Parts: sequence; C-alpha cells; structure tokens
Amino acid sequence: MTKKLDDIIIEHQFFSSDEAEKNIEGRLLVADRLFQNMLEGVFITNTKGVIQFINPAFSMITGYGEEVIGQNPSIFQSGKHDATFYRSMWESIEQNGKWMGEVWNKKEDGELFLQQTTITKIKDDYDQPLYYAAVITDITERKKAEQRLKDDLLLAKEVQKSALSHPIQTDSFHIDGIYLPSEFLGGDTYAWYQIDSHRYGVIMLDVMGHGVASALVCMSVRSLLRGIINTYVEPGLVLKELNDHVYSLFRDKESLQMKNYYLTCVYAVVDTNKHSIQFASAGHPPAFLISNNGMVRELADGTVPLGMLKNIEVETGNYTYDYRNTWMVFYTDGLIENEDNQIRKNIEGLKNNLLKYRSSSISEMMIHVVDQQLLELNTLAFYDDVTMVVAKL
Repeated sequence: MTKKLDDIIIEHQFFSSDEAEKNIEGRLLVADRLFQNMLEGVFITNTKGVIQFINPAFSMITGYGEEVIGQNPSIFQSGKHDATFYRSMWESIEQNGKWMGEVWNKKEDGELFLQQTTITKIKDDYDQPLYYAAVITDITERKKAEQRLKDDLLLAKEVQKSALSHPIQTDSFHIDGIYLPSEFLGGDTYAWYQIDSHRYGVIMLDVMGHGVASALVCMSVRSLLRGIINTYVEPGLVLKELNDHVYSLFRDKESLQMKNYYLTCVYAVVDTNKHSIQFASAGHPPAFLISNNGMVRELADGTVPLGMLKNIEVETGNYTYDYRNTWMVFYTDGLIENEDNQIRKNIEGLKNNLLKYRSSSISEMMIHVVDQQLLELNTLAFYDDVTMVVAKL
C-alpha cells in the first residue's frame, strides 16, 4: 500500500537520529532538484534585499548568471515603473506576505521584457522574515499575441459596424438603427434595402449566443441578404430562402456545436404608396407598430427560428398604417432579458419607453429607450447584444 506523506513523517519521529538526518537530507535534495529544474525563474534575497540564490531558469530568462548574487534586484529595473509602484508592491508584501503582478524588467543585454512575478515573504517559526523569494515568468510574447488578437478584434468590430445599413430619410420613410454588442463582436445585425421607388425591405437577425463565433455566423448570413431580398421580396419567400441557407450551412456538419446554431429574424416590406407593411418573424421578439395616437400593435406573424427545421411554413401578416407619424420598431432580445427573466413585463416596459420618447428624433429616441431599459431591468450591463431599428413612416 502506498503511504501518505503525513504517515511517513509520523513514522520518522520514532527513527534514530541518523535516520532522521538522512530523511532531512533527502528532503533537502528533493527541494534542491525542484529548485534547479523549475521552468520558472527564481531568485531569493535576504531581508536586506541582497540576492542569495538564483536557479538556472532565472539565467535562461534574464541572461544574468552568478554575478548577480550579492547585488540588489534594482539592477533589473527597466525604468518603466515609478517609486509609487515599488512602494505599493512592498506594502503588499509586508501586509499580506505576498505580491503578484506584472513588472517590466531589463535583461542582461539591456532588452526590456514583461514578467509575471510572485514575491513571497518566507518567515521562521517565530514569524520573523528570513528571505524573500521571487518567481518570474517571461510573458512578453504572450502579451504581444494578446494585443495582436485585441487589434484584430477591434478591426473586425469596425468591419461589422461598417456593414450595417446607413440611415435613410425621405418625406415618407425615415429609418435608423442602434447596435451595442455585449463583447467585441456580436451576433446581431440589421439591414434595409430600397426595392423600388416606393418599397423598402427591412430585416434584423440575431444569431444564437454572442462573441466571435456568433459574429462570424451572422456575417456569413448577412452577405446573402441583399440578393435574397431583391430576388424574393415577399416575407414568406425571403424567410424560407434564408432558412434553406442556414440549414444547409450547419445541419449537415459533424460538429455538434455547429448543429446547434440557429438564428431568429424579423423582416418587413414597407410600401410607402399603399401605406402597407408585409411582415414575418422567425422566432424573434414581437415587433411594434406605434400609431400617432399612441396605440401599439404587436407584430408576431411568422415561423420558428431559422436553421432548426429543413422545411418551414411562414405565416405572413399584412398591415396598413396611418401615414401621419407611424413608427415601426424592431429589436433583439438583449433589450428585454434580465436576471428575473420576466420577458412579458419587460416587453411592456419597452413599449412604454418607446411611447414616452417618440417625440424625439429617431436617434435620440433609441438612445433614451436603451438607457431607460437598462435602468428598469435593474442590471449594470445587458446580458446579450442589443440592437434596435426604428422606422418613422
């Protein structure tokens, strides 16, 4: 049977002094081998800050050898940190017995590098300091890679934003949108296209989840929108065609994660001559049609989310509107979700906020409504991407 370390130590209490000394020597040997073979660099100072020991990994990282023994670690300083930084570091060590953080230091050849550092105060049995041990890891390349990734994400974010449709404002049709991803990238998007002199196709998509994967799925589908809308126009046909594309993109993939992707969608064709709206939704939160007198109609005709079934049937709604200031509002579920998950209550709150601010310009209206929703949802930040489109007809 394998013995536990505690059991072995207890047994050693009954050994002769020679056996105890051999045990101590063995433990010291193990500690020394560990010290010499660690991948992290280690240097140890006495209580006056004079370096007493270094390990081979320290030399590999910094280029310094035995010549640093007897010197103060200040020889490694890069000049990037001020006295306040080091004072705070040592206050933490004295108060907490440890400090962890990132420090710019200087290698033997003068090259600056960023090191992840842990400094620990080592004390004796009487709680008095004996040594200070610093464990270091060179994280310069990792930080560079993280910065490159951040730069790429920022670029992707700008590309995603640039793909959104620009506002349109005519005497009979004024439309604008707002897009707030919960991360660098999001799975929401919107678009509108002028089909002919008096008809406009307006669409919003929300891919399951958020982040990079959802953004890529969203952009791949978005690239199809103009062609599909201009070709099929009618909501039922547009949603069926989009469903075919989404289903073929993901359902025949071996990856279970890919099979689980789907998206919700809301689409309308606005005819400014007939003052009519053809509408269909695919698992999306209800759209609103707000009359000048304050009446709000919910538009929820449609089908299941796109990509879940190979074949879908789409119920299309046909509506007319009063040309004297009517608002059509699309939004994604990030605007109505919170911890309590009282979706119906939050939808009613959104309606009230839209009515409250509809006398403002469209852009101001959306900003006020988003701010008010965040307040009423009683949360510091939205859980998901938030997107809204408002058309004044």
